Amino acid sequence: MPQKKSIFATISVVASFMLAYGFSSNLNAQSLDEASLHKAAQQLGVLHQTQAKQKKPTPVVNRNTNNQPYKADPYAAKRQQILRQNIARKKAYQQRLTQLQRQKYQRIHSKKTQQQNNHRNVWNRVYQGFRIRDYNYHPLVKRFTNEFSRSPARIQRLADRSSDYLFMVVSELNRRGMPTELALLPFVESAYRNTAYSHAGAAGMWQFIPATGRRYGLKQTRSYDARLDPFQSTRAALDYLQQLNREFRGDWLLTLAAYNAGEYRVHREVAKNKRLGRRTDYWSLNLPRETRQYVPRLLAYKQILRQPQRYRIRLRGIPNSPALAKIYVNKAVNLRKAAAYAGLPPQQLLALNSGYLHGITTPRYSNSIILPRQYAGRLNQVIQKLPPAADVHNKTAKKWYKKSRRRSKRSRYVHYKVRRGDNLYRIAKKHGTTVKKIKRLNRIRGNKIWPGKRLKIAKSRSRRRA
Repeated sequence: MPQKKSIFATISVVASFMLAYGFSSNLNAQSLDEASLHKAAQQLGVLHQTQAKQKKPTPVVNRNTNNQPYKADPYAAKRQQILRQNIARKKAYQQRLTQLQRQKYQRIHSKKTQQQNNHRNVWNRVYQGFRIRDYNYHPLVKRFTNEFSRSPARIQRLADRSSDYLFMVVSELNRRGMPTELALLPFVESAYRNTAYSHAGAAGMWQFIPATGRRYGLKQTRSYDARLDPFQSTRAALDYLQQLNREFRGDWLLTLAAYNAGEYRVHREVAKNKRLGRRTDYWSLNLPRETRQYVPRLLAYKQILRQPQRYRIRLRGIPNSPALAKIYVNKAVNLRKAAAYAGLPPQQLLALNSGYLHGITTPRYSNSIILPRQYAGRLNQVIQKLPPAADVHNKTAKKWYKKSRRRSKRSRYVHYKVRRGDNLYRIAKKHGTTVKKIKRLNRIRGNKIWPGKRLKIAKSRSRRRA
């Protein structure tokens, strides 16, 4: 543009010079427009230079190969609409993706929160660990479910009594990977009482008979019985159940039947059914009546405790934390005195440590004391300050030994030399005893005796007092 202005200025100067010196020209100085300047430039011969200095215009390419006049694209508006729709879809997709991610986070967060809330109650851990199949349709299970549900107060008492031990039992079951239905087994066995005894000599929360208890490391003496210790008996019971479950190839119903009736009895019944071509599951075996009712009772408790509201039972939540603590003391401790000094009811401490039969710990058999967790610190201080208690077992043994020594000094037998004409009946009548006792003491099979034989005869009670 500046170059063009300079050319026009030059032409204007030349035109003025020509007019001043009288040269004829068709240029008007008053009206010099672009057309007149262009014509003057042609006359002066500067048009070629002007065209050389100007840039060549960009040629317009005609995309119409048919040499037809160019028409507007009829699909341009459609393409613009599709483009806008794609942009809107992409935006909606991004919003939906963000919404899904937010919902996923909320779902995971709520699941974690629910798990935390569930794990705050031990009963929820029990429900989550159920793995034994339900048999609610079975007549025996229905019968015991109806029977137990008639007394909700009793179920409530059992649940409250288990609150001290349930966390310990469930934690051990989870650690071993065992079904948590086994945590309800003490409901059937002992109603969660450590001091429960049966007519067959079984004792403790898991009802061990003496022989089975010794087989699984439960010591039994006159002053200590590990079957009554909740921690020791739980460890032994779960060891026993695991071994039985391996023997019966993972069948928990047969495992529970063997726990009650003995593994040999269950193996005999299984072998008998195999010989007869019958089924070998728990419901098909000819087991004792107590064992036939044992598993249905457990399954009935499972059904009731899993749906307590249905059976009008209000289970109190059990915190998901240990209710008991253990301390180890290498001295004899009088548990009654320790509880009294700590301000705790003595019966509560004695019930937790019922393995100590005389209420005094015996370090040579067990040096652990079970305490309620809320009183553990106070009781620990009291126990550490208490002097060692006298060993009741040693006192009792000494008294018994002294009495036995006194009795041994006074002989309980007399020796009689058989004379001619004596017989066993006369000798027994004379000494106030029986023929059977004389024969047993002297190992006589028949009724014949010979003169000169010395017989050992037990004194009668009247003669001992004399």
